[in-house]
Amino acid sequence: MSAVPTLQDEIDTVQQPTRALRLTALSATDDARIVAVHAPATPGGAELPERLGELGFLVGERVRVLARAPFGDPIAVRVGSGTFALRRAEADCVQVALLPRGANTR
Repeated sequence: MSAVPTLQDEIDTVQQPTRALRLTALSATDDARIVAVHAPATPGGAELPERLGELGFLVGERVRVLARAPFGDPIAVRVGSGTFALRRAEADCVQVALLPRGANTR
């Protein structure tokens, strides 16, 4: 009998620094978990992590890129049960780690 991985097991697996990448680097077939949300180095960007957090972009949440506009901006992203359009600059602030293919869909 194989053990079913828990949410904490998945988070522990993906929180390896060598596996973190920007949300914009995901393809539409990749599932990932958010490992960090950073403020951009632009004036007025300090509140972006809070705004994204209010939308559900929180550490541990599952995320997937659904579609990209021509030239890659904006991108449609599913986080939890919500779907949002993010500018590329906003999506670049979200650090994710890939989940193994076939990971359960919690």
